[in-house]
Formats: sequence, structure tokens, C-alpha cells
Amino acid sequence: MAQTFSGSAVPTIDLSVFATESPQQIPHEERLKVGQSLVETLHRFGFIKIIGHGFPKRDITEALAWTKRLFDLPLEEKMKAPHPPGPMPHRGYSSIGKEKVYSQSDVENHKKSGNVGQSLRNVSDFKESYEIGHEQDPVQQNIWLPEDVLPGYRAYMTALYDRLLGVSKTILEAIAIGLSLNADEYTECMKLISDRSCQLRLLHYPEVTKNKLETELLARLPAHNDWGTMTLLFQDDNGGLELKDPHSGVFISAKPEEGALVLNVGDMLQRFTNDYFVSALHQVAVPDPDAVPESGIPPRYSIPFFAVCEFSHTIATLDRFITPENPQKYDPVRFDEYGAKISQYQYQEKDK
Repeated sequence: MAQTFSGSAVPTIDLSVFATESPQQIPHEERLKVGQSLVETLHRFGFIKIIGHGFPKRDITEALAWTKRLFDLPLEEKMKAPHPPGPMPHRGYSSIGKEKVYSQSDVENHKKSGNVGQSLRNVSDFKESYEIGHEQDPVQQNIWLPEDVLPGYRAYMTALYDRLLGVSKTILEAIAIGLSLNADEYTECMKLISDRSCQLRLLHYPEVTKNKLETELLARLPAHNDWGTMTLLFQDDNGGLELKDPHSGVFISAKPEEGALVLNVGDMLQRFTNDYFVSALHQVAVPDPDAVPESGIPPRYSIPFFAVCEFSHTIATLDRFITPENPQKYDPVRFDEYGAKISQYQYQEKDK
């Protein structure tokens, strides 16, 4: 196991003892030790970098290359798989500025405006995205480009979803072992990831000129929490992701590390553990124009995978996390009802 933390960097852990093809050959004590280290770090920060996760560097490079290939297409080609108006289904291509990411504190701050959705959009998000789910998702069906627009894209992304689903389950198993959950608790924990309800997202943040930064108000990805169980993120060498240390209040740069993914806790894992794990606030910030070179900000590509439970699943806090010193903070909640409330301003009809 390798784990590092400098105080100003995101800590890193090696989970190769869980990603091995022959886990039965790894002593339980060794897996327990690594799982406990993962749990302790997520408890402290809500985020971590992971290596040895079973998705090798060459495959990360290939996935990012497909992502770039997609966004290099002309707009009229990408618009052959348009994201529908409104937040559901959350599938297909969203052009620059269509989606608005926000935190719940942002919503509270804009309530006096009378039109929260419009007020949140006073500063647009300068990014484009493509959302993909499981082919058998009963709630949200995929919206694919025609095969001749980008041959092989659908097949590759369908396989990528399955692989990242496997990585997510491996990480959740490591968390469950690190928490020393009993059999019933383990079963409930593993329900926090559904085979058919997760989401694969491809993101492109176009380059931004220094002049645009100096003359326009724009955002890349405002500070927010993810409302699923946890999020895996692969990013290119330009980086840009920042995560807030819940203790210092300082945003820490998740600088690219070869072969590493960034994992952050989401709202459902926070509720499941009664704040033992806290959902990580994170962003892709726009730098101060004075600190930007004349060449501006380079483009950025990233691939988050949102590991979530079934939409109809009700998340309840495990009894072990409820004590007289730490009473229950959350009532049980259906995931789809929670998500509908959290994402209600993400897309609007006027954005068609």
C-alpha cells in the first residue's frame, strides 16, 4: 500500500490488493489494513486519489482520446444526440452553457430573485458534456449519435461504463471492509451502487482567452456536491479540479497523477454514514485573469463516473453510525425524490 499526504495535496492510496484478479490469494489482514486506510482518509477529507484501481493508464489515455474525438466534432454533428430540455432524462449532448451546476447554498442565495433558475444562469458554465447510462436503465434511456457520425463510439462507451462500474464496486467493497461491516450492513452498503443506474459523463472545457477572462463573467464548474454515492474522476494533464478541505476550508488542487483517479464522497454515502463521510465540495475554478498567461487557459477534458443506487432505492442511515453523541441527522429518502429536488434547476425549457 502507498499513501501520501503533504497537507496541500490530495492524499493518494494504492488499492491494488482489492483490484487483483485473485483476491482470495491476498490475506484478509492486508485487505483490511488498506480498507481502513481508505476509510480513515475519506472520513478526514471526503476525497482521495486512488492508484492500483484496475483501470490502467493506457486505458485512461484511450478514454480521454475518445472524449476529445467526440468534442472535436462540428456542433451540428453533436446536436444529433441532443440532451432534452429539463433535467430528465439526463442523457446525450449538452452544448456550451446549457447545463448549470450549482450548490444548495447557491439556490438559497438566489431565492429572493423570484426566478432561481434564471438567476443561477446569470453566470454561465463554459463547458460542454455528454451523458451516458446503462443500456438497460429503466428510468433514463441513452441518446446516441448515429453510428456514422463517430463509428465505434457507442460500443466503446458502453464497455467503458461497465468497466468503471466494476471499479466503483471494488472501491465500495474496500470501504465496506475498512468499516468492518457485518453481513447485513455489507449488503446494505453494496446497494448504494446499482448496475443500471450509474452515469458516465464526458466533459470538455474549451480554452479561454485572457481577453475573454478580462471582459466576461463565466464559470467552468462552480463549487457543488454530487448527490449520488460517490464519484470517480479521470482528468487530462491540464488538471483543474479542486476539492475543499472540510477542516481548513481551503480548496486543494487535485493535480494530475499518472494512472490515478480522484474519488469524492457524494450525498448518499454521507447520509448512509450519518456524516462519518461528508460529501465533498468541489469545483473547476476560473483563475484570476492577472494570473493567466497571454495564451489563456488551455482546454480541459475529464471523465467523471457517478456511482449511484437504484432510483427507487431508499437510503437510510446505518444504526451503527447513530449514537447518543451523534444522533440521527437524516430521515430515510428515496434516491429519485432527492435527486429531483437537487437537480431541478440544472436544465430549463428555455435552453432548447
